[in-house]
Amino acid sequence: MSTDFQGQVAVVTGGGKGIGRAIALALAREGADLLVVGRDAAALDAACEEIRTLGRRAVGVAADLTVAAEVERIAECVRTTFDGRLDVVVTAAGRRDHENKPVDEVDVAQFDAVMQGNLHGTLLPVRALLPFMKARRHGKVVALSGVFGLKGHPRHAAGCSSKWALEGLVRVLALELGPHNINVNAVCPGYVEGPRSAAGMASAAQKRGVDVQVLRSELEQAAALKRLSTADDVANAVLFLASERARNITGRDLVVDGGWML
Repeated sequence: MSTDFQGQVAVVTGGGKGIGRAIALALAREGADLLVVGRDAAALDAACEEIRTLGRRAVGVAADLTVAAEVERIAECVRTTFDGRLDVVVTAAGRRDHENKPVDEVDVAQFDAVMQGNLHGTLLPVRALLPFMKARRHGKVVALSGVFGLKGHPRHAAGCSSKWALEGLVRVLALELGPHNINVNAVCPGYVEGPRSAAGMASAAQKRGVDVQVLRSELEQAAALKRLSTADDVANAVLFLASERARNITGRDLVVDGGWML
C-alpha cells in the first residue's frame, strides 16, 4: 500500500512504545513529521531519534493524557513547532485491564483508572487538537479501540466498558466533525504480539497452570487466519484510515484480529 503523507504533520499518543511506536514510524516512512506523546521520556527520545533517521522531523512531549493542563502542552507544541499545522491525530495511548475479576470483585478504583486512561486519554487530546484541523477544514482522527469494544468478555469489565464508551465517542465525533471535513474512525486490534502481551499471556498461563505455548496455540486457533496480529498489521490499518484513500469513511471500525470476531 502506498499512502502519501509527504509534508503532513501527525500527532501519535502512546507513540513511544509498542503499537503506537509502530504507527509513528509507519507515518514517518510515508513522509509525515511527528509529534510523539507518552509518559516515558526516554522511550519518546528513542522513538523520535529513529524517526529522524528516516529524514522526518520529530518532537516528543511527555504528558499524562488524563490531565487537561498537561494535554495543553501538546497543542502548544503544534502551535509553535509546526506553525499550527495538523493533519492526523492517532490516539494509541491507553490503559490495560489487568484485574481479570468478575464484576462483583472488581476494584472500583482500578475500574476508574482504566476508564480514565482509555476514555479521557482519548477525549482530552482530541479535544485540544481539534481547533487546528477545524481551522484548515481538513483532518483525520484515528482512535485505537479494540475488539473488547465490540464484544463483551467475562472478567474484563473495565476494559470492555472503556472501549465501548470509546466507540460511542468515535461516532459522536464523526457526526460533529463531518461538516468540518474531518474523518474520525477506530482501529480495533485483537491480540497483538509484543512485550506487554507476552507478559500478559505468561501471567494468564501461570494462573491456569498451563504452558504459555498452550495458551498461544488456543489464541491462534480461535482466529480464522490461525495467527496473531503484529504491531505493523495495526499500523497499516491506521495508515489507510489516515489517508485520502479513506476520504469517505467515517464513524467506522476497522478490525485487525485475524478473523477472531467472525
